Amino acid sequence: MLNFIKVVIAFLGVCSIGFLLARWADQLVQDTRVNGSFVAQSAQPVEDLSPVDEIPERPIDGQMEAIVGSFLESQEKEGGFTLGRKLSALNLDELEEFYIEALSFDLEDRRAFEAAGLALQSIASQDPRRALELLYSLTPSEKARLATALSGGWAKYDAVSAWDWIDSAWIDESGEYIDRDLQNEMFHGTLEVVLSEQRNYQLAADLLKTVMEPGLRLELADLIAFHVVSENPAQTLNQLDFTSDDLVDSAIMDAVIDEWAQRDSRGAMTWTLENQDQVTSKGARFIAKDLILNEVYQDLERFHSNLQSPFKRDSVASESARLFARRNPDISISWLAAIESSASKYGAYYDSLYEIGHDDFDSTVRFAELAYGVANLDREEALFGALQGWSVIAPDKVHSYLNSSDALNESDRLSSLVNTVY
Repeated sequence: MLNFIKVVIAFLGVCSIGFLLARWADQLVQDTRVNGSFVAQSAQPVEDLSPVDEIPERPIDGQMEAIVGSFLESQEKEGGFTLGRKLSALNLDELEEFYIEALSFDLEDRRAFEAAGLALQSIASQDPRRALELLYSLTPSEKARLATALSGGWAKYDAVSAWDWIDSAWIDESGEYIDRDLQNEMFHGTLEVVLSEQRNYQLAADLLKTVMEPGLRLELADLIAFHVVSENPAQTLNQLDFTSDDLVDSAIMDAVIDEWAQRDSRGAMTWTLENQDQVTSKGARFIAKDLILNEVYQDLERFHSNLQSPFKRDSVASESARLFARRNPDISISWLAAIESSASKYGAYYDSLYEIGHDDFDSTVRFAELAYGVANLDREEALFGALQGWSVIAPDKVHSYLNSSDALNESDRLSSLVNTVY
């Protein structure tokens, strides 16, 4: 019995050991297969995807739609900045794809044209001809909405050819007229690129010389002036090749002096005295105005006395007489007396009367009496100019004054004025 039990125990022990050995062997075989498979896979050739040779990501299908949608859902200011960064990473084909995708949203969101405009501007800055083809494929109303974007981008590529295109775009290739305001807006945008991004003030001045419309010329001259004064006006003006008798150069210079005088009247005055040939009488008048408004009266007198041109001196004196007419009539009359030209003196007198207005009859009459008594104006002319407007506003005062004066005895003109009163 004891021997039987020993045999059973021995048999169970051998089975357990065998089972464990079998399980261990099976695990070993599986590990070998896995390792063999990994080695086989590792032995296959693979592409080198090191960072140096990394292939740049390109937009995938539907990505343009997603970019447009993201822009339309964003805040206007932040969305435009973010979209600009995204568009800068696209090539021309992708920009065109984005442009077409953005236009497809035009009925859903008004900002779709803004997105399309940014894309068209980017295209024009690299390939103006391609941008033109895209623009001319649109309807007239769509062209009008995107033309400024194209001209702005084209200006970055070549401002001169962009300017020429705008100048000739009054009638497009199909013979359709382009709105004059739109054309002027494109001129403004192109010049803004030349000034703000390229800082080429001489080119801006040269482009302005091709503009024939007086109103637009003055607007663009003011734009140039703003940028010149925003930089270092004295240094910038010294770099420009201006001709004193050129109408366009004079328009730009007048605008520069006006803007400069408002910001720094003394600085503008000093530069003008050192470069008198380049500043017009109108520019001198601007400086006088701001010297008075800034109450630097001694500089005003020095400015007037150091101007070599009598026309510029008269311009300064005339503006001074006008601005002092209400502030201090006695000083106004002294400036009136300093005017050398008879025609300029009478012009300044009437400007001063306009400045005084019709608030107080006695002030007007006193100014007229000072004008002919101190500034040597003709008595009849001075009184008639002062009383003519009052004859409608307060005819009784005019009649009373003239009846108490001996002026009627010397002037048929003033007598006729009394007759019109009653």
